[in-house]
Amino acid sequence: MADINSTLRFNNYIVENIEFNTNYNYSGEDKKINFSIDNQCDFEENNFILHLGITIFPEAEKNDYPFTMKVRIVGLFEVDSQEDEKNKVYFAEKNSIAILFPYLRALISVYSSNANIGTVILPPINVLKYLEDKKNNKRQKEKGM
Repeated sequence: MADINSTLRFNNYIVENIEFNTNYNYSGEDKKINFSIDNQCDFEENNFILHLGITIFPEAEKNDYPFTMKVRIVGLFEVDSQEDEKNKVYFAEKNSIAILFPYLRALISVYSSNANIGTVILPPINVLKYLEDKKNNKRQKEKGM
């Protein structure tokens, strides 16, 4: 049987920060989940650290959302040295986000349920589309748009 193991190994994750603020002035109107994701990648030889953050319902009082929640987790990974450098970074980033995002979703579901606001279940994301949009936004900022 062929070796099906990935060259990326997931070692662990750590919850770096959770911030939750209730909007006591919320109207009670149903709202579509509004969230944004950010990530930062740090390489040191074959060790890879991914900082993955999310903000749900930003500026709750201004936007009449029930709350604002920010969560940041850190994933610890290793990448085999056989990957070439350019490919290694992209490969590690896209796959580590795909690995960590379900942990982020679970944290948010459990936390929101325990906060007694109803369980918030984030939809899955298209990691490749997220990274493409992030790259395009960076290019636009660099061009001064």
